[in-house]
Amino acid sequence: MRKRATHTGDEADVNITPLLDIVFILLIFFIVTATFLRERGINVQTPEDNPDPPDIAVAALVLAVQEDGFVRVNGVRVIDPGSVKPVVQEYMAREPNGSVLVSAAAESESGVAVQVMDQAQDGGARGRISLTLQKEQ
Repeated sequence: MRKRATHTGDEADVNITPLLDIVFILLIFFIVTATFLRERGINVQTPEDNPDPPDIAVAALVLAVQEDGFVRVNGVRVIDPGSVKPVVQEYMAREPNGSVLVSAAAESESGVAVQVMDQAQDGGARGRISLTLQKEQ
């Protein structure tokens, strides 16, 4: 019967120091070469942003976002937030130099105000939209 050869003594050690060095070098390389994008958000212009009042009175369409999620147009009629675009298109056809004021209630959802602003932009009021917060009574 033969004796089995058993290796006692040296065990294989794995040296991971060079691997860690390469990982850190790659990490530094990717951090240095990374490009950071500046995402475009909503450009909100509030009345406080413009300290100089305009010389002439400009007509404004007031879209009041209520707490229940509906929109009141010039304090007269109530519409759905998805129906703002045709109202703004009609207003801009009558008043080409007019502006749109989105007045949001304090307890209204911010998503509704954003949807109203998007609809107003799609309706042709680009750059002439202001956002304000309704005062509590």
